[in-house]
Formats: sequence, C-alpha cells, structure tokens
Amino acid sequence: MLTLTLHSSSARETKAWGRRLASLLAGGELLGFSGELGVGKTCFIKGLARGLNLPEERILSPTFTMIQEHHGRLPLYHIDLYRLEQTDIDDLGLREYLFSSGVAAVEWYERLREAPELDRLEIRISYEGANCRKIELVAAGDRYAAILHRLQQQFG
Repeated sequence: MLTLTLHSSSARETKAWGRRLASLLAGGELLGFSGELGVGKTCFIKGLARGLNLPEERILSPTFTMIQEHHGRLPLYHIDLYRLEQTDIDDLGLREYLFSSGVAAVEWYERLREAPELDRLEIRISYEGANCRKIELVAAGDRYAAILHRLQQQFG
C-alpha cells in the first residue's frame, strides 16, 4: 500500500488538502476516514466539498443523521459510523453509496467489517502537538495509488 504523509497546522490548511484531493477525483471513489473525535475528519471533508463545488457550510458532522447527500461537480455522500460498534455494508444499506458514481466519504471507516477488503483511500488524521495534525493518505488499490501519485506530483 502506498502512503503519503502530510502535515497541517490549521483548519484552513486541512481544508486545502481536501480541496486538492477533490480536484483529482472522477467519481466512484471510496474515502475512509479515521482518527480521534475532533481531530479534523469533518474539516478535511469540508475542503473536499469545496473542491467538488459545494458550499462547505452545508457539511456538518452527520453523527445524528449518519448519511448526508450533497450534489456538486460529483455527488458527495458523507457517512458517519461513530454511533455504531461494527457493521456490515448491507446491514445499513450502504452499498448504493459506497459503490456509486459519487464520492463516499466515510468517517469512522474502520467500523465497517469489510473495510480491510475494499479498494479505498484511507485518510488517517492524528494529533501532532497542540496545533498540528498528521494526515496519512493510504492507497489500497491501483486506482488510489494513481490518485496519490498525482496528488504528490501536483501539490507535494
């Protein structure tokens, strides 16, 4: 698996990485987010939304609704599995979102039982001091490795 490690010292910078990634997406991508509560997963997704021509103000943590659908340059399906222990894709009817022509951004991705088996781009965000975040992008599958190569070439 190919890994690209980024660093962010502000919410603005985290959003900028989301926008940059979005500029490389064509639809049909599965983005799996992991990291502690409050680390910046939704912040990154706000940037992703801006890169898909969506207003970031509409991107809220979907903890109480679980799935939010947004329609911009590509559909964005913002899914939050925080309230779940562990689940199967079909138990929640997630298949139509995860394998669609849109972009599925799944917070707490590791709570999907099938998570390790799926091709995806994992986005692991962790604290690195008071105002710094480490953002690791891990490509599982050739398609996602190609996206990481382009991200690194264009913005690295």
